[in-house]
Amino acid sequence: MEIRGHHFLCMLGFRGLGYDEKFVKNMDEIIRKLNNEQDMLIKVVDNVDNICAMCPNNVDGECKIENYPGSVREKDRAILEVLGIEVGEILSYKKIINRIREKMTEEKMRDICRDCEWFSLGYCLEGLKKLKGGV
Repeated sequence: MEIRGHHFLCMLGFRGLGYDEKFVKNMDEIIRKLNNEQDMLIKVVDNVDNICAMCPNNVDGECKIENYPGSVREKDRAILEVLGIEVGEILSYKKIINRIREKMTEEKMRDICRDCEWFSLGYCLEGLKKLKGGV
């Protein structure tokens, strides 16, 4: 499975919202699978991944909102830098979750994700707090 950097944080706060029903169903299935099989290996990418497969911004395997300041690719790279993960690295989902628990802070998440259309809902920060043992 391939997952891009920012989706690791999105998955923490996912509550069944998304671009459309196909996207939501796909993301829900991926999250459920990863939570049930935490030893599953993930190839970390900074471009279209398995979650993007059903995104309306995915046009012929390319993200149409990818190349500008504050883009999802920049978010991917910023998150991976915080987590100490390289693009192309292959890790178990459990190891990635442990890295998020150890290295991601609310402040860093705010800095990276503040202009995301979903961030203002607060679900992602709640997910991070829950992962770290709060809420």
